[in-house]
Amino acid sequence: MTRPPHPSLPPAKFGIVDLFAGPGGLDIAATIMQDEGVESIGVEWDDATRRTREAAGLLTTEVKDVAALGPCDPSVVEATVLTGGPPCQSFSVAGSRKGHKALDDVLRLATQLADHEDAASFDAAWKVVKAETSRMTDERTGFVLQPLRWIMEAKLKRGRPYEVVVLEQVPTVLPVWKHYAEILRRTGYAADAHVLHSEDFGVPQARRRAVLIAQYDPGNEHRKVRFPEATHQRYRKGAERLTAQDDHQDGSLFPTPHDGEVKPWVSMGDALAATRPKDFVMVSNYGSGGDPKNRGRRDSTDPAPTITGKVRRNRLFLLKEGESGTKEVGEELDRLSFAEAGLLQSFPAAYPWQSTDVAQQIGNAIPPRLSLHILSMALLREPPLEKWCTLLKEWKPEDLSTAEDA
Repeated sequence: MTRPPHPSLPPAKFGIVDLFAGPGGLDIAATIMQDEGVESIGVEWDDATRRTREAAGLLTTEVKDVAALGPCDPSVVEATVLTGGPPCQSFSVAGSRKGHKALDDVLRLATQLADHEDAASFDAAWKVVKAETSRMTDERTGFVLQPLRWIMEAKLKRGRPYEVVVLEQVPTVLPVWKHYAEILRRTGYAADAHVLHSEDFGVPQARRRAVLIAQYDPGNEHRKVRFPEATHQRYRKGAERLTAQDDHQDGSLFPTPHDGEVKPWVSMGDALAATRPKDFVMVSNYGSGGDPKNRGRRDSTDPAPTITGKVRRNRLFLLKEGESGTKEVGEELDRLSFAEAGLLQSFPAAYPWQSTDVAQQIGNAIPPRLSLHILSMALLREPPLEKWCTLLKEWKPEDLSTAEDA
Protein backbone atom coordinates (compact mmCIF):
# COMPACT_ATOMS: atom_id res chain seq x y z
CA MET A 1 0.00 0.00 0.00
CA THR A 2 1.39 3.38 -1.00
CA ARG A 3 1.74 5.81 1.87
CA PRO A 4 -0.16 9.06 1.24
CA PRO A 5 2.03 12.11 0.78
CA HIS A 6 2.63 14.38 3.73
CA PRO A 7 0.08 17.19 3.97
CA SER A 8 1.42 20.36 2.42
CA LEU A 9 0.03 23.74 1.46
CA PRO A 10 -0.63 24.03 -2.30
CA PRO A 11 0.48 27.17 -4.15
CA ALA A 12 -2.15 29.88 -3.74
CA LYS A 13 -2.53 33.62 -4.05
CA PHE A 14 -3.06 33.75 -0.30
CA GLY A 15 -1.50 30.59 1.13
CA ILE A 16 -1.88 30.68 4.91
CA VAL A 17 0.18 28.80 7.47
CA ASP A 18 -1.77 29.01 10.74
CA LEU A 19 0.35 28.48 13.86
CA PHE A 20 -1.31 27.08 16.99
CA ALA A 21 -4.29 26.52 14.72
CA GLY A 22 -6.75 24.95 17.19
CA PRO A 23 -9.94 23.35 15.83
CA GLY A 24 -10.06 25.69 12.84
CA GLY A 25 -11.62 29.02 13.78
CA LEU A 26 -9.45 30.78 11.21
CA ASP A 27 -8.99 27.91 8.77
CA ILE A 28 -12.73 27.38 8.29
CA ALA A 29 -13.02 31.08 7.43
CA ALA A 30 -10.21 30.64 4.89
CA THR A 31 -12.15 27.74 3.37
CA ILE A 32 -15.13 30.05 2.85
CA MET A 33 -12.81 32.47 0.98
CA GLN A 34 -11.34 29.90 -1.42
CA ASP A 35 -12.77 31.64 -4.48
CA GLU A 36 -10.44 34.55 -3.66
CA GLY A 37 -7.40 32.26 -3.91
CA VAL A 38 -7.18 31.52 -0.18
CA GLU A 39 -5.79 28.19 1.06
CA SER A 40 -4.62 27.29 4.56
CA ILE A 41 -2.72 24.68 6.53
CA GLY A 42 -2.63 24.56 10.31
CA VAL A 43 0.05 23.55 12.77
CA GLU A 44 -1.56 22.00 15.86
CA TRP A 45 -0.08 20.07 18.78
CA ASP A 46 -3.12 18.52 20.45
CA ASP A 47 -4.22 15.13 19.07
CA ALA A 48 -7.91 15.55 19.94
CA THR A 49 -8.01 18.95 18.25
CA ARG A 50 -6.25 17.48 15.21
CA ARG A 51 -9.06 14.89 14.98
CA THR A 52 -11.64 17.68 14.87
CA ARG A 53 -9.67 19.39 12.10
CA GLU A 54 -9.46 16.14 10.14
CA ALA A 55 -13.21 15.57 10.46
CA ALA A 56 -13.76 19.11 9.18
CA GLY A 57 -11.53 18.46 6.17
CA LEU A 58 -8.93 21.03 7.20
CA LEU A 59 -5.31 20.63 6.15
CA THR A 60 -2.91 20.08 9.06
CA THR A 61 0.86 19.57 9.01
CA GLU A 62 2.19 16.17 9.98
CA VAL A 63 4.66 17.83 12.36
CA LYS A 64 2.71 18.95 15.41
CA ASP A 65 5.15 21.33 17.08
CA VAL A 66 5.41 24.91 15.82
CA ALA A 67 8.96 25.02 17.21
CA ALA A 68 9.99 22.02 15.09
CA LEU A 69 8.89 23.67 11.85
CA GLY A 70 9.86 26.82 10.01
CA PRO A 71 9.01 28.72 6.84
CA CYS A 72 11.46 26.66 4.74
CA ASP A 73 9.83 23.32 5.55
CA PRO A 74 8.37 21.72 2.39
CA SER A 75 4.89 21.44 3.95
CA VAL A 76 4.59 25.21 4.43
CA VAL A 77 7.19 26.72 2.10
CA GLU A 78 4.49 27.96 -0.30
CA ALA A 79 2.83 30.11 2.37
CA THR A 80 2.50 33.81 1.65
CA VAL A 81 0.56 34.59 4.83
CA LEU A 82 1.38 33.82 8.47
CA THR A 83 -1.38 33.70 11.08
CA GLY A 84 -1.47 32.46 14.64
CA GLY A 85 -2.84 32.65 18.15
CA PRO A 86 -0.05 31.40 20.45
CA PRO A 87 -1.21 30.18 23.86
CA CYS A 88 -0.63 33.01 26.30
CA GLN A 89 -2.17 31.84 29.57
CA SER A 90 0.87 33.17 31.41
CA PHE A 91 -0.29 36.71 30.48
CA SER A 92 -3.98 36.18 31.15
CA VAL A 93 -4.14 36.83 34.89
CA ALA A 94 -4.88 40.55 34.84
CA GLY A 95 -2.68 42.61 37.15
CA SER A 96 -0.70 39.66 38.54
CA ARG A 97 3.00 40.04 39.24
CA LYS A 98 3.77 36.92 37.19
CA GLY A 99 1.70 38.19 34.28
CA HIS A 100 3.55 41.50 34.19
CA LYS A 101 6.90 39.70 34.47
CA ALA A 102 6.02 37.44 31.53
CA LEU A 103 5.06 40.44 29.40
CA ASP A 104 8.28 42.28 30.28
CA ASP A 105 10.34 39.18 29.44
CA VAL A 106 8.70 38.75 26.03
CA LEU A 107 9.12 42.42 25.11
CA ARG A 108 12.80 42.27 26.04
CA LEU A 109 13.43 39.01 24.18
CA ALA A 110 11.53 40.16 21.09
CA THR A 111 13.84 43.16 20.88
CA GLN A 112 16.82 40.78 20.74
CA LEU A 113 15.29 39.14 17.65
CA ALA A 114 14.82 42.41 15.76
CA ASP A 115 16.89 44.17 13.12
CA HIS A 116 19.15 41.29 12.03
CA GLU A 117 20.57 41.59 8.53
CA ASP A 118 21.51 37.95 7.90
CA ALA A 119 20.51 34.45 8.95
CA ALA A 120 23.67 33.74 10.94
CA SER A 121 23.18 36.79 13.14
CA PHE A 122 19.54 35.91 13.72
CA ASP A 123 20.36 32.27 14.52
CA ALA A 124 22.83 33.38 17.18
CA ALA A 125 20.22 35.66 18.76
CA TRP A 126 17.54 32.96 18.62
CA LYS A 127 19.86 30.49 20.35
CA VAL A 128 20.24 32.88 23.29
CA VAL A 129 16.50 33.63 23.42
CA LYS A 130 15.55 29.97 23.19
CA ALA A 131 17.90 29.05 26.04
CA GLU A 132 16.24 31.63 28.29
CA THR A 133 12.67 30.66 27.45
CA SER A 134 13.53 27.00 28.06
CA ARG A 135 14.48 27.91 31.63
CA MET A 136 11.20 29.72 32.32
CA THR A 137 8.78 28.23 34.83
CA ASP A 138 5.93 28.47 32.30
CA GLU A 139 7.22 27.40 28.88
CA ARG A 140 4.12 28.88 27.24
CA THR A 141 5.61 32.34 27.77
CA GLY A 142 8.06 31.60 24.98
CA PHE A 143 5.37 30.43 22.54
CA VAL A 144 4.45 34.02 21.71
CA LEU A 145 7.96 34.50 20.26
CA GLN A 146 7.52 31.70 17.70
CA PRO A 147 5.57 33.82 15.14
CA LEU A 148 8.35 36.41 15.25
CA ARG A 149 10.90 33.66 14.58
CA TRP A 150 8.87 32.48 11.57
CA ILE A 151 8.58 36.05 10.22
CA MET A 152 12.32 36.69 10.49
CA GLU A 153 13.31 33.30 9.05
CA ALA A 154 10.97 33.76 6.10
CA LYS A 155 12.81 36.92 5.16
CA LEU A 156 16.39 35.92 6.07
CA LYS A 157 16.41 32.18 5.25
CA ARG A 158 13.62 31.55 2.75
CA GLY A 159 14.36 34.87 1.04
CA ARG A 160 10.66 35.59 0.62
CA PRO A 161 8.92 37.51 3.42
CA TYR A 162 5.33 36.79 4.33
CA GLU A 163 3.13 39.25 2.50
CA VAL A 164 0.64 39.42 5.36
CA VAL A 165 0.85 38.57 9.07
CA VAL A 166 -2.18 38.24 11.35
CA LEU A 167 -1.76 37.44 15.06
CA GLU A 168 -4.45 37.33 17.73
CA GLN A 169 -4.73 36.67 21.45
CA VAL A 170 -6.31 37.89 24.69
CA PRO A 171 -6.31 41.68 25.23
CA THR A 172 -3.48 41.50 27.78
CA VAL A 173 -1.16 40.59 24.88
CA LEU A 174 -1.81 43.92 23.09
CA PRO A 175 1.49 45.46 24.36
CA VAL A 176 3.35 42.53 22.77
CA TRP A 177 1.55 43.02 19.44
CA LYS A 178 2.23 46.78 19.58
CA HIS A 179 5.92 46.02 20.15
CA TYR A 180 5.88 43.53 17.28
CA ALA A 181 4.33 46.20 15.06
CA GLU A 182 7.28 48.50 15.79
CA ILE A 183 9.73 45.71 14.96
CA LEU A 184 7.87 44.78 11.77
CA ARG A 185 7.78 48.38 10.56
CA ARG A 186 11.58 48.31 10.69
CA THR A 187 11.44 45.07 8.67
CA GLY A 188 9.40 46.49 5.78
CA TYR A 189 5.84 46.02 7.03
CA ALA A 190 2.99 48.43 7.55
CA ALA A 191 1.70 47.13 10.87
CA ASP A 192 -0.58 47.95 13.78
CA ALA A 193 -2.54 46.23 16.54
CA HIS A 194 -5.93 46.88 18.16
CA VAL A 195 -8.46 45.15 20.39
CA LEU A 196 -11.54 43.96 18.49
CA HIS A 197 -14.92 43.04 20.02
CA SER A 198 -16.41 39.90 18.49
CA GLU A 199 -20.03 41.03 18.87
CA ASP A 200 -19.16 44.06 16.68
CA PHE A 201 -19.00 41.59 13.79
CA GLY A 202 -22.13 39.50 14.35
CA VAL A 203 -20.71 36.89 16.72
CA PRO A 204 -23.35 36.06 19.39
CA GLN A 205 -20.77 36.47 22.13
CA ALA A 206 -18.99 39.34 23.86
CA ARG A 207 -15.33 38.43 23.44
CA ARG A 208 -12.33 40.72 23.03
CA ARG A 209 -9.22 39.83 21.04
CA ALA A 210 -5.96 41.70 20.56
CA VAL A 211 -5.22 41.55 16.82
CA LEU A 212 -2.09 42.47 14.86
CA ILE A 213 -2.25 43.01 11.10
CA ALA A 214 0.97 43.52 9.14
CA GLN A 215 1.32 43.91 5.36
CA TYR A 216 4.72 43.79 3.65
CA ASP A 217 5.08 47.14 1.91
CA PRO A 218 8.70 48.39 1.88
CA GLY A 219 8.84 52.16 1.59
CA ASN A 220 5.31 52.55 2.94
CA GLU A 221 5.84 51.09 6.40
CA HIS A 222 4.23 54.03 8.19
CA ARG A 223 0.97 54.07 6.26
CA LYS A 224 -2.26 53.33 8.09
CA VAL A 225 -3.33 49.69 8.30
CA ARG A 226 -7.07 49.26 7.89
CA PHE A 227 -8.84 47.13 10.47
CA PRO A 228 -12.38 45.71 10.20
CA GLU A 229 -15.14 48.19 10.94
CA ALA A 230 -18.05 47.19 13.15
CA THR A 231 -21.13 45.86 11.39
CA HIS A 232 -23.14 45.23 14.58
CA GLN A 233 -23.99 47.01 17.80
CA ARG A 234 -21.56 46.59 20.69
CA TYR A 235 -22.96 44.99 23.82
CA ARG A 236 -22.90 46.96 27.06
CA LYS A 237 -24.61 45.83 30.22
CA GLY A 238 -27.92 47.65 30.57
CA ALA A 239 -27.78 49.01 27.01
CA GLU A 240 -30.91 48.79 24.89
CA ARG A 241 -30.69 46.58 21.87
CA LEU A 242 -31.31 48.27 18.53
CA THR A 243 -34.68 47.53 16.97
CA ALA A 244 -34.63 44.72 14.43
CA GLN A 245 -36.10 45.41 10.99
CA ASP A 246 -37.62 42.66 8.89
CA ASP A 247 -39.32 44.50 6.05
CA HIS A 248 -36.46 44.20 3.55
CA GLN A 249 -36.34 41.93 0.57
CA ASP A 250 -33.40 39.59 1.16
CA GLY A 251 -35.06 37.60 3.93
CA SER A 252 -32.28 38.18 6.46
CA LEU A 253 -33.06 39.01 10.05
CA PHE A 254 -31.41 42.42 9.99
CA PRO A 255 -30.89 44.92 7.17
CA THR A 256 -27.51 45.43 5.56
CA PRO A 257 -25.89 48.44 7.25
CA HIS A 258 -25.01 51.50 5.21
CA ASP A 259 -23.58 54.96 5.83
CA GLY A 260 -22.10 53.91 9.16
CA GLU A 261 -25.24 52.22 10.43
CA VAL A 262 -24.90 48.97 12.35
CA LYS A 263 -27.20 46.01 12.92
CA PRO A 264 -28.43 45.01 16.37
CA TRP A 265 -26.10 42.68 18.23
CA VAL A 266 -26.72 38.99 17.57
CA SER A 267 -28.10 37.40 20.71
CA MET A 268 -27.87 33.93 22.22
CA GLY A 269 -31.54 33.54 21.36
CA ASP A 270 -30.84 34.34 17.70
CA ALA A 271 -28.00 31.81 17.51
CA LEU A 272 -29.84 29.04 19.37
CA ALA A 273 -33.35 29.60 17.98
CA ALA A 274 -33.50 26.08 16.51
CA THR A 275 -32.88 24.38 19.87
CA ARG A 276 -33.94 27.04 22.42
CA PRO A 277 -37.10 28.72 21.07
CA LYS A 278 -38.13 30.10 24.48
CA ASP A 279 -36.50 32.95 26.41
CA PHE A 280 -33.87 31.88 28.91
CA VAL A 281 -31.22 33.28 31.23
CA MET A 282 -27.63 32.07 31.46
CA VAL A 283 -26.03 32.12 34.91
CA SER A 284 -22.25 32.14 34.70
CA ASN A 285 -20.00 29.69 36.47
CA TYR A 286 -17.80 32.64 37.43
CA GLY A 287 -18.26 35.24 40.14
CA SER A 288 -18.41 38.94 39.33
CA GLY A 289 -16.83 41.99 40.94
CA GLY A 290 -14.54 39.85 43.06
CA ASP A 291 -17.46 38.05 44.73
CA PRO A 292 -17.58 34.33 43.80
CA LYS A 293 -21.24 34.23 44.85
CA ASN A 294 -22.21 37.08 42.53
CA ARG A 295 -22.75 35.07 39.37
CA GLY A 296 -22.96 36.94 36.09
CA ARG A 297 -26.29 36.68 34.28
CA ARG A 298 -27.24 37.19 30.63
CA ASP A 299 -30.71 36.99 29.10
CA SER A 300 -31.15 35.22 25.78
CA THR A 301 -31.68 38.64 24.19
CA ASP A 302 -28.00 39.41 24.96
CA PRO A 303 -24.83 38.01 23.41
CA ALA A 304 -23.20 35.26 25.46
CA PRO A 305 -20.36 36.10 27.82
CA THR A 306 -16.91 34.96 26.67
CA ILE A 307 -17.05 31.26 25.86
CA THR A 308 -14.31 29.35 27.70
CA GLY A 309 -13.36 25.73 28.17
CA LYS A 310 -15.74 25.69 31.15
CA VAL A 311 -18.76 26.75 29.10
CA ARG A 312 -20.82 23.73 30.12
CA ARG A 313 -20.66 24.79 33.76
CA ASN A 314 -22.94 27.74 32.95
CA ARG A 315 -26.51 27.07 34.05
CA LEU A 316 -29.59 27.90 31.97
CA PHE A 317 -33.06 28.73 33.30
CA LEU A 318 -36.35 29.34 31.54
CA LEU A 319 -37.57 32.94 31.56
CA LYS A 320 -41.32 33.19 31.88
CA GLU A 321 -43.77 36.03 32.36
CA GLY A 322 -44.88 36.56 35.95
CA GLU A 323 -48.18 37.87 37.25
CA SER A 324 -46.92 41.45 37.16
CA GLY A 325 -45.89 41.10 33.51
CA THR A 326 -42.17 41.01 34.28
CA LYS A 327 -39.88 38.14 33.36
CA GLU A 328 -39.23 35.64 36.13
CA VAL A 329 -36.73 32.80 36.36
CA GLY A 330 -38.36 29.41 35.99
CA GLU A 331 -37.16 25.84 35.89
CA GLU A 332 -33.59 24.88 35.08
CA LEU A 333 -32.92 23.76 31.51
CA ASP A 334 -30.39 21.39 30.02
CA ARG A 335 -26.95 22.87 29.83
CA LEU A 336 -25.43 23.88 26.51
CA SER A 337 -24.54 21.10 24.13
CA PHE A 338 -21.21 21.21 22.33
CA ALA A 339 -22.98 22.18 19.11
CA GLU A 340 -24.72 25.07 20.90
CA ALA A 341 -21.46 26.25 22.47
CA GLY A 342 -19.90 26.18 19.00
CA LEU A 343 -22.78 28.24 17.61
CA LEU A 344 -22.11 30.91 20.25
CA GLN A 345 -18.55 31.01 18.89
CA SER A 346 -20.08 31.36 15.36
CA PHE A 347 -18.99 27.88 14.24
CA PRO A 348 -21.45 26.18 11.88
CA ALA A 349 -24.10 24.00 13.55
CA ALA A 350 -22.72 20.94 11.70
CA TYR A 351 -19.11 21.41 12.83
CA PRO A 352 -17.79 17.90 13.55
CA TRP A 353 -16.37 18.24 17.07
CA GLN A 354 -14.31 15.20 18.07
CA SER A 355 -12.99 13.59 21.27
CA THR A 356 -13.75 14.32 24.94
CA ASP A 357 -12.23 17.78 25.42
CA VAL A 358 -14.55 19.55 23.00
CA ALA A 359 -15.44 22.35 25.44
CA GLN A 360 -11.77 23.29 25.70
CA GLN A 361 -11.38 23.21 21.92
CA ILE A 362 -14.36 25.53 21.52
CA GLY A 363 -13.22 27.88 24.28
CA ASN A 364 -9.70 28.21 22.85
CA ALA A 365 -10.83 28.98 19.28
CA ILE A 366 -11.09 32.32 17.55
CA PRO A 367 -14.68 32.90 16.35
CA PRO A 368 -14.81 32.03 12.63
CA ARG A 369 -17.04 34.99 11.81
CA LEU A 370 -14.52 37.36 13.40
CA SER A 371 -11.81 35.57 11.38
CA LEU A 372 -13.73 36.29 8.18
CA HIS A 373 -13.69 40.02 8.90
CA ILE A 374 -10.02 40.03 9.90
CA LEU A 375 -8.82 37.95 6.94
CA SER A 376 -10.87 39.87 4.41
CA MET A 377 -9.48 43.20 5.57
CA ALA A 378 -5.91 41.91 5.98
CA LEU A 379 -5.76 40.10 2.62
CA LEU A 380 -8.20 41.99 0.38
CA ARG A 381 -8.38 45.29 2.30
CA GLU A 382 -12.15 45.10 1.99
CA PRO A 383 -15.01 43.93 4.25
CA PRO A 384 -16.17 40.34 3.72
CA LEU A 385 -18.95 39.61 1.29
CA GLU A 386 -22.32 39.05 2.94
CA LYS A 387 -22.60 35.70 1.18
CA TRP A 388 -19.50 34.46 3.00
CA CYS A 389 -21.26 34.85 6.34
CA THR A 390 -24.19 32.85 4.95
CA LEU A 391 -21.84 30.17 3.60
CA LEU A 392 -20.15 29.95 7.00
CA LYS A 393 -23.46 29.48 8.77
CA GLU A 394 -24.59 26.80 6.31
CA TRP A 395 -21.23 24.99 6.05
CA LYS A 396 -21.19 21.20 6.47
CA PRO A 397 -18.37 18.65 6.36
CA GLU A 398 -17.86 17.35 2.86
CA ASP A 399 -18.85 13.77 3.69
CA LEU A 400 -22.07 14.94 5.39
CA SER A 401 -22.91 17.26 2.48
CA THR A 402 -22.30 14.44 0.01
CA ALA A 403 -24.51 12.04 2.01
CA GLU A 404 -27.38 14.54 2.16
CA ASP A 405 -27.12 15.28 -1.57
CA ALA A 406 -27.26 11.58 -2.47
